[in-house]
Amino acid sequence: MKNLQLLKISIESIKKLRAELHNDIDSSKRKELDQIINDLECYEGQQISPNQILSLIGKALAILPVLEKIWDEFNK
Repeated sequence: MKNLQLLKISIESIKKLRAELHNDIDSSKRKELDQIINDLECYEGQQISPNQILSLIGKALAILPVLEKIWDEFNK
């Protein structure tokens, strides 16, 4: 039950993130976010581990422009 609540909160948070970033990211990244949201929604009503949820959230966060810049700096 706790994982289901975490899943629902995660889906809503990523949807809000996508709406907030709509004008700041390109269409390919919006499509990636849409796919991540879709993947998370497919798990509703099924067993999902916190690690699976975190993995998808991590993919969503990696799309953020500011985190992308930080990641690029670390990789220099």
